[in-house]
Amino acid sequence: MISSMTGYGRAEKNYDNGRVTVEISSVNNRFLEFQLRLPKNISELEQKIKKLVGQKLSRGKIYLSVTIDNELSEKANLMLDSSRADMFYNILKEIQKRYGLPGQITLADFVNLPDLITMQSQTVDIDRIWEMIEPVIRKATEEICATRLAEGKAIGDDLLLRLDEIDEKLKMIRKRFADGKSQYLEKLKKRINDLMAEIPVDEQRLAAEAAVIADRLDITEEVVRLQAHIDSFRETLKRDEAIGKRLTFILQEIYREANTIGAKSTDYNISALVIDIKETTEILREQIQNIE
Repeated sequence: MISSMTGYGRAEKNYDNGRVTVEISSVNNRFLEFQLRLPKNISELEQKIKKLVGQKLSRGKIYLSVTIDNELSEKANLMLDSSRADMFYNILKEIQKRYGLPGQITLADFVNLPDLITMQSQTVDIDRIWEMIEPVIRKATEEICATRLAEGKAIGDDLLLRLDEIDEKLKMIRKRFADGKSQYLEKLKKRINDLMAEIPVDEQRLAAEAAVIADRLDITEEVVRLQAHIDSFRETLKRDEAIGKRLTFILQEIYREANTIGAKSTDYNISALVIDIKETTEILREQIQNIE
């Protein structure tokens, strides 16, 4: 099934000693790229989270946040460095004594002194935390996959409609070329006969040159290849895997064949149909930028 690269998922779970909330969203990206926002005390779980989400998503820029509330959240104690405070106090007393300074040493003298009070994080059981957040991440990932599939289906329906438009234009080109080919050959034959009547020429060489010209203007091979690429595009849409990159390559081939047909054809109507195909191909190219 077709999956978009744009989606959103959210999940949360309450425990006796706290609550875990996971939010995940994604946007277009050529590769799988993560931007995580985690509590500092579980930052070491980053690779596990990426691996878990990467089992379901293969492309897109992923924004994922984990929030842990209450007893599970990161906590820290404020600690006084008593030895450093004593050192500062003794230094201040020594300065006061040496220079005969009046007054008392007060709390205000300590407020701006560096590193007297430090923040010490409590240790956490990282394995226990992982057991609690892993199912929540899985649920949020399943939800974003569902939204990406829903959007992917809408994109897929639109792609098929536009592909049918290209297919129809190609049928018109094939018919137009078949109808005009015999007329063109008759005109070419008449011009050759007129030329031979006026100027002596080597008939074999003239025939060879005429064959080369006719071959250069023949778009049969390009039409066949273009039809094959259209069929390949349609078959790829049915695959149950990431198909965005493959569709991009197929569209490049569709555009190339259409461009060659337009360059070779001398029929204005065929050229106009080629322009329509190229315009639709550009629309398809924009659409598949959002496909995983």
